[in-house]
Amino acid sequence: MNKEFLQAIDDWLYEFLLKTKPIMPTRIAKWIALYYTDARVRKAYSDIIGVKMGEGTYANIGLSVIPLGKGEHVNIGKNVSIGPNATFIADSGANNSPELNKMPYVRDKLTKYAPIVVDDEVWIGANVTILPGIHIGRCSVIGAGSVVTKDVMPYTIIAGVPAREIQRLTKE
Repeated sequence: MNKEFLQAIDDWLYEFLLKTKPIMPTRIAKWIALYYTDARVRKAYSDIIGVKMGEGTYANIGLSVIPLGKGEHVNIGKNVSIGPNATFIADSGANNSPELNKMPYVRDKLTKYAPIVVDDEVWIGANVTILPGIHIGRCSVIGAGSVVTKDVMPYTIIAGVPAREIQRLTKE
């Protein structure tokens, strides 16, 4: 086999996956959106898991979104870099515990559904967790392993658990 033949197969598979997206079974489509090896294909399928990505934005393998699918939960701007195993939690609650969900503090303070917005030119490190309703400002950097519990100002580096400001960035 030669390189051109293998490239032709890869091109055919890419086109096949794009053409069959409307009829792809949901379970398979979600797997493709999360784990398929070609970032272009994962991006093309991202709306199936509730993510809208701008031009030049790609997520690494293992992007998790909660809830998975059924509407837009995460809106990501242009030219955003997303490290492997990033988790966007737009819906948080004690799903399996009717008793916990009835407790006022849990119901009023901890249970939350709110979309997540990531502005243009952001860099999100590996294994970052972003909680419901967070807005990440333009040209921000989120350090690997961080848990983002509050909005992030533009041109800011944050890191930690919970994430906090490390440094402000300046334009040259």
